Amino acid sequence: MSKQKSSPKKNSDYNELKVHPGLKIFFGYNLYKSGLLLRDHIQSVQVDKFNLTAPESGVLYLLSTGSVMNQLTLGQELGIDKATIVKIIDKLEKMELVKRVVSQIDRRSKNVTLTSKGKIMIEKVRALRSEIEDEIFETFSREDKNHIRRLIPQLLEVLINKKYTEF
Repeated sequence: MSKQKSSPKKNSDYNELKVHPGLKIFFGYNLYKSGLLLRDHIQSVQVDKFNLTAPESGVLYLLSTGSVMNQLTLGQELGIDKATIVKIIDKLEKMELVKRVVSQIDRRSKNVTLTSKGKIMIEKVRALRSEIEDEIFETFSREDKNHIRRLIPQLLEVLINKKYTEF
């Protein structure tokens, strides 16, 4: 994959992405900044290539798992408020990637489903993310890459569980 430059950042965005060398001794700082930088890079490439933001591709991904969800559930699963999820679904519907269908269980509710075009798009997004991950991990050994892929989700689970019990 060719190196792509991110689109210009606003000052507040740029400041958030700056990395201070003196703070790199802190694990949490490194994890936080790594996540921000990765998300920013993925989003800029995704927007350039597919006109999709991270939350929009998140909606497509959740729908691609086969789950039947209405707008409210989608928003809750992604941590997105009602007004924003409606805007996201409206955009994805205009792009013909999703459609709203009346729920068979509750006629007042509309479920959101992927269209065939949406299924193709999510595969393209997955392939792009895989390319980006390969590019990021190119300097890592296979063993280190596998360790990171295994340990980061484990860390997330530990933190989720501790949040509700100890913090």
